[in-house]
Amino acid sequence: MKLITTLIFTAFLTFAHAEIINESENIIKDTKTNFLWQDDKAAKTDKMSFHKALEYCKNLKVDNTSGWELPGFLELFSIVDPKVYNPTLSEKFKNFVNDNYWSGKKFGHGTSTEAIVINFKSGAFNRELMVDKFHVRCYKKATN
Repeated sequence: MKLITTLIFTAFLTFAHAEIINESENIIKDTKTNFLWQDDKAAKTDKMSFHKALEYCKNLKVDNTSGWELPGFLELFSIVDPKVYNPTLSEKFKNFVNDNYWSGKKFGHGTSTEAIVINFKSGAFNRELMVDKFHVRCYKKATN
C-alpha cells in the first residue's frame, strides 16, 4: 500500500498544473508531460480486453498520427485532475465516459491475469481481470 501511495503522490507532484491543449481535431496534448492523447470517438465508444487494447493502440492511427501505446499507470493517471469529480478529466477531452480505462500496468507478476484500470468519474484505480472489457485511451510522446 505504501508503494501505491508513493506512486500517486509522485504522479501528482510530477504532473500537477499541466496545460491541456488541442493538438488537432482528435488529439489532445499535455504540455507538461509532452504526451499526446487520443480523443476520437473510439475513446468513448469502444471497449475491449487488456490484450486487445495493447494491440489496438499499437495499430491505431489518429489524424494521420501513428506510434500510439497503451499508457502505463502513471501516464494515464497524469490526466486525472484530483481537484474535480465527475469527470476527473480536463474539459478539453470531449470523448470519454465516466468509466474504467485500461492502463498498461499489470497487477503483480509477469503471469498475472489482472491489470490496473483508472475510472475517469472518480479518479480511482483498481485491478481488473484482463479478459474483462473496458475503454481505451492511447497515448504517445510528442516529437516536438
